[in-house]
Amino acid sequence: MQKGVFFVNKTLKICCIAMLSALSTAANFCTIPLPGNNAVSFTLAVCFFTGIYFGVLPAVVVGYVGDLIAHIISPLGDYNWFVAISVALYGVVCALVYKLKLPRIAKLAISAVICYIVCLCGINTFGLWLQYIVGVQPGPIGLWDLIVGNHETIKKSFWLYLAARAPMSAVNLVVNTVIVAALQESKAIAKLVMKMKERSSAAANPEEDLPINLH
Repeated sequence: MQKGVFFVNKTLKICCIAMLSALSTAANFCTIPLPGNNAVSFTLAVCFFTGIYFGVLPAVVVGYVGDLIAHIISPLGDYNWFVAISVALYGVVCALVYKLKLPRIAKLAISAVICYIVCLCGINTFGLWLQYIVGVQPGPIGLWDLIVGNHETIKKSFWLYLAARAPMSAVNLVVNTVIVAALQESKAIAKLVMKMKERSSAAANPEEDLPINLH
């Protein structure tokens, strides 16, 4: 009996991750382009939501799978490993920050600031700078080429590129943070996640429950 019940629990977890991965992929195709290789990408909201309600590992899977599938379906040049890493980290940051005993809005604000500095302005911008300004493969090989290459041929420094991107990245972050804040305060979302929590708790041992955080 316990094995069958555990299977239900595992199936629920897999279905949730699969649906959120599909939503992350769809969000990539709903991106609103902005000047200067910028965009409003709703993938952030999906990754934030996954990290908040489902934990670190599902957040990594949803962020990375959504980015990878979107690239396979509609590639825009070489696959950018740095962008993929930054997307995978969005939900991870939220999952870790939401372990703190703080008001939900404070945890969301802290998560947004960390993601803006580390992911959007740091890893994401660096990857795009490698791809569009330096003109190398945006991955380990391109990073090595940057280290050993001739820096005099680079037309714009990373810091100048960052200065141009930072305001638009802030707009992207604010839009997604507002979406997540609205979902976070939604009674319907809270009830849905609570029912999933209760079903999972009834179906498996406590150590196997989904790490859902409603606080």
